[in-house]
Amino acid sequence: MKPTPHSALRLILWVLAVLLVTAAAFGLRFRAAGLLPIDYDEDDYLLAGQHYAAALTSGDLAEFTRYDYNYEHPPLAKMAYGAVLAFLPRVEEIPQRPVSAPPAASLPQPHLQAARLTSAVFGTLQVLLLAVLNPLAGLFLAVHTFTIKYTSQVMLEALPALTGLIAILAYARSRRQLNAWLLLSALALGLTAAGKYLYAAAGIAILLHWLVELGEGESPAARRRSIGLFLVWGFLSLLFFFAANPYLWPDPPGRLLQSLTYNLNYSTGEQVQSAALPFWQPLAYLTSSVPWHPGVFLVSIDGLIAVLGMVGFGRLWREKRIYALWLLVGLAFLLVWPTKWPQYILLVTAP
Repeated sequence: MKPTPHSALRLILWVLAVLLVTAAAFGLRFRAAGLLPIDYDEDDYLLAGQHYAAALTSGDLAEFTRYDYNYEHPPLAKMAYGAVLAFLPRVEEIPQRPVSAPPAASLPQPHLQAARLTSAVFGTLQVLLLAVLNPLAGLFLAVHTFTIKYTSQVMLEALPALTGLIAILAYARSRRQLNAWLLLSALALGLTAAGKYLYAAAGIAILLHWLVELGEGESPAARRRSIGLFLVWGFLSLLFFFAANPYLWPDPPGRLLQSLTYNLNYSTGEQVQSAALPFWQPLAYLTSSVPWHPGVFLVSIDGLIAVLGMVGFGRLWREKRIYALWLLVGLAFLLVWPTKWPQYILLVTAP
């Protein structure tokens, strides 16, 4: 069919809206990257990035399988920082500090800013993808203060938040058929888990959605084929996770168990217990804007976004159920998991 002037105008306006939202997202993150004070964990992840950068520049790629600092988190996001830092002059490595230590007083420049901007780019790409789906949704994610904060610092959140959205989006486009979209979903989910374990909740949402769709009008033979396809998708996701996590390669079961056990012990350890945050604390974060850093965020409407999200949930469930399931799975994890740090809510800000 020949496009009408009306449809062409709508397309132009949609493209302009996506571009404006994306530009706003990057501008807000660029601003935050320059203004935010050094936060907890930034020294840890920047140190890891320095180490991976040194391994890249020296050609000692085997170091990626040996380096065990901060082994509780998979290395993909830290490796991404290392790839960027490899282009900068090498400086003395940041001293290792106890987990309970306050934020570092200073970190090397321009390395800190380069790593923060890497995170900001990943965060902006997430906004771009969401804006392609719905420009208004992209706008809300672009201005969401908690999302801006934790995708403008040297944290682990921005990359798996992006790849988690890709995994869900590609799965939805695949219509549970063996095609490039389904393969992209498996790849993105593997990279998501290799960035930070908790963002693999996207995979649980896909599993639940697949099971729901399995019971709707399919013959027994079609169901068996669908189950087989799901198993292939799951196997590929695990394969991509392993491929993107070189720390596991020498001893996959042992090192994975070591990493997961650390997280379980940490969730019931002294630092979490002393914080004494209630189980509903993630809801408090989601219904308010960042209370720290006055002057950094130009717009603070996180609470309004949460209210609108609740109002629109019924329509989301009817029309885009995979995203609704993703939101419910993420919220369930946030409420059940004992560790209640604010950055964890980026698990659900996109859906």
